[in-house]
Amino acid sequence: MTLRHRLHRISDVANKATIAVCAVLLLAMLFVSALGVALELLASALSAAGRREMFDEGILAWLYANTRPSILRLFLPWFGMLSITVAFKYGEHIAILVAARALPGWGRRIAQAVNLAAVAIFAVALVWYGAEFFLGATHLFIVSDTIQVSHRWTAAAVPVAGVVLCLHLVDGVALLEERDADLALDGELAAATDGGMVWTPGGYAGPEAEAEAKPASAPASRSLETTR
Repeated sequence: MTLRHRLHRISDVANKATIAVCAVLLLAMLFVSALGVALELLASALSAAGRREMFDEGILAWLYANTRPSILRLFLPWFGMLSITVAFKYGEHIAILVAARALPGWGRRIAQAVNLAAVAIFAVALVWYGAEFFLGATHLFIVSDTIQVSHRWTAAAVPVAGVVLCLHLVDGVALLEERDADLALDGELAAATDGGMVWTPGGYAGPEAEAEAKPASAPASRSLETTR
């Protein structure tokens, strides 16, 4: 296995791990939000029944205090920063497909190289300044009296996202080739649609092939009418 293939595999593994982490963070945010809404409804119902004191202590009090919307601030920075790396891996970030299709092959390669260079500068800045931001984060994020999280937790999302972007940039040549292939496929599909091409089980067929197929089905329909 060549070095290029190894770097490509490392980039793919990092991307799969990032997607898994983003999925867990999204599920956690949805769960916390749903639980918070359910507790609000329960608190309102208990207040109407004169039993609001059940939220003064115990498990209900702990859950009610720790499922406030502010707790989502512990997850959003990680979800947002990691999502940037996933979008870049799939070529969906800082990309204008319409303009890319209008460029010739050599122009598209230059545009993509400039794009990679810009993202590389951005990734290095995330690592460099993100590390300083992480080391300088000394305050606490107070969710409740029982949960207090260091700001370093959210600050760490910045340099980590920069490192993941750098892993994808090392595999930049493969990314360029994959995006060229995707754009070429999009161009072929667009040309087929504009030319009136239709999909058949054997591939794409033009209007002439579709017209030839129609008379073949006519005798069958007439024989059915004769049988009836």
